[in-house]
Amino acid sequence: MTYDVIVVGAGPAGSTAAKNLAEKGIKVLLLDKATFPRDKPCGGGLPTRVQKRFPYIEPFLNSVSYGTTMFSSSLRYKCDLIREKPFLEMVLRTDFDHGLLSLAQKAGATFLGGKSVVDVVVQKDKVSVMLEDGQTMETQMVIGSDGMHSVVAEKTNLSKKLEVLCISLMQEQPMTPKQLTTFFTKKRMIYLFIKAHGIAGYAWVFPKKNSVNIGIGEFQSAVSKERPKIPLKETYEKFIATLQEKKLLPADFPIENLKGATLPIFPLENTCGDRVLLCGDAAGFINPITGEGIYYAMVSGQIAADVIAEGLSSHDLSYRFLSRYQTLWDNDFGKDLKALGRFNNQWGKDSERIVRLMMRDKKFARLIIGVTGGQISFRKYRTPLILRYVYLSIKNLFRKKEK
Repeated sequence: MTYDVIVVGAGPAGSTAAKNLAEKGIKVLLLDKATFPRDKPCGGGLPTRVQKRFPYIEPFLNSVSYGTTMFSSSLRYKCDLIREKPFLEMVLRTDFDHGLLSLAQKAGATFLGGKSVVDVVVQKDKVSVMLEDGQTMETQMVIGSDGMHSVVAEKTNLSKKLEVLCISLMQEQPMTPKQLTTFFTKKRMIYLFIKAHGIAGYAWVFPKKNSVNIGIGEFQSAVSKERPKIPLKETYEKFIATLQEKKLLPADFPIENLKGATLPIFPLENTCGDRVLLCGDAAGFINPITGEGIYYAMVSGQIAADVIAEGLSSHDLSYRFLSRYQTLWDNDFGKDLKALGRFNNQWGKDSERIVRLMMRDKKFARLIIGVTGGQISFRKYRTPLILRYVYLSIKNLFRKKEK
């Protein structure tokens, strides 16, 4: 079988790339080792800029939250931010991913589920993609959007040993609309716990339409080597108990159907080669502060489709031509990811003071949450954020002296 482009991995990155390619009249095949619909371990919280850039996702949104309460590690301090406009949009990955895949198919992409790719061989004039069942397909171009353990990246020598990871544990538990309103109000407030129970990361509680997603994630790069290693499941259980004690969850809330996930934190140095591009998790496109990746997955898929369409039109799919993909994603979101990455190790440091300042100054709180959550550009708002922090620190210093 011959296709212009084969996309390996039908998550948000792959489906977005396939949709955009098919809309340009390009013959594209989308492969995934899973059959759809399928679930994916994920918190399911989307920054509102996802819908702003891709308005067609609106039918796949599950619910909307209009605010957050952020707790410090000691729980002594908490910061409330409530908005009239959406703060975070929620999805169920089963429905969201299936919806994006359906759009790609409607645009003309062919989908084959339950097909594991075992090898990718790049030749001068084509790429051969071998499947687990022995079938071989040929294409002019391949896109690897098959997650952090990407077969495409490995077989084309674009992968590297991942030493900086985020390890998370979560569950999606049904709740009635009445329960959700009781515990999260009609605003569907989300709860964020910075360094919950001392982890180098955070925990979240995301209310949805008929369920709640609760999870905890730890950034391995920020974990103190002196700190005793505690299984994440043990910390998760303590976290649930804390939520129940604080009456933020029902007393009989069960711990069940736990799912784990591991995420890359920093982009690969090189995300393309002759006749190959990497998108989404496969390229390491993850917010290094929150672990959110759907926005970057979809944007990288969109950019990849545009570059490949140009390459096909000009009959040039060499690394030299495709390297413009690297430039485009770097200018679009890469510089922000790299800038945020410099603060990844802050998860291992004391955060009480930051939350206390956020509690006292809503402008500072909006800036912190906006840049770390990917709602606004860190590069654009870095100076106002630093100036606000300095101002509040000096103000706090004079307050102490007056006392």
